[in-house]
Amino acid sequence: MHRLSLSRYNADMPKARPIITLLTDFGERDAYVGVMKGVILSIVPDIQLVDISHQVDPQNVRQAAAILANVYTYYPPHAVHLAVVDPGVGTERQPIALETSRGIFVAPDNGLLAYVRLREPSSTPVLLEEPAYWLPTPSSTFHGRDIFSPAAAHLACGIPVRKMGRVLDTIAELPMEPLEITPTMIRGKVVYIDHFGNLITNICYLRWLDSKILELRPSQMQPETTVPVRVSAKEIRVIGGQHVIMSIHQTYKMVEIGQAVAIVGSNGALEISINQGNASEVLAIRVDDPITLHFD
Repeated sequence: MHRLSLSRYNADMPKARPIITLLTDFGERDAYVGVMKGVILSIVPDIQLVDISHQVDPQNVRQAAAILANVYTYYPPHAVHLAVVDPGVGTERQPIALETSRGIFVAPDNGLLAYVRLREPSSTPVLLEEPAYWLPTPSSTFHGRDIFSPAAAHLACGIPVRKMGRVLDTIAELPMEPLEITPTMIRGKVVYIDHFGNLITNICYLRWLDSKILELRPSQMQPETTVPVRVSAKEIRVIGGQHVIMSIHQTYKMVEIGQAVAIVGSNGALEISINQGNASEVLAIRVDDPITLHFD
């Protein structure tokens, strides 16, 4: 690997301080994240590193894809987002970068960037095939250190994405299970359980029109929904497992401590929680379990 001088980087570097965010399933007990940061800092010492999370469930690509899609819009557009949840490391899956108007993403091509791609349809995927931007002799088991981290560092320094490889026509997708929507019902499922035991569903793109009316909006991630569905929050019954929650509230504190509550989370998805408790444990509901809204 040839080393590009930092003086060259400094000449081309944007005025804003470079930023790299990190999202992995590596946890914090082992040295994996620390090694990746060391690689990045060796290439660009003044980088600002931001940990999104390293507690993604092991090999849970869909969970990581959802987290990434929910957070990237809150970062400056010059940020580089490095995401490594890579159960296929060492196989034929490819390392890629995705250039968008809201940042550059570096990840394995295993679906991890699928939701970002849906939200950024004009983005450009590039195969990271130029070894000059890798560490020498990359291992077959730690591409996060040997390929993704150095590539992200070079991109943060201003190296054009297209210098790293050829443009791709497509990237790996994640199958989207559409919501079942009728005039009196919306059925989805639990897709993620957070640190607090809150049940996050794929009933997304909800918003409050006022203090009483909720709207489910059409989106690129739910293409079969062409007309907004508007319902009275107080008339909704939320059914999960053996439990029925009457109405959707705006905050946790609108029910007593220990009671179940359905709310619209900060990312616009329906969530089921226990006020100051763990909904997954109390309600015995897990990922992929169905959640139904009835408003007949």
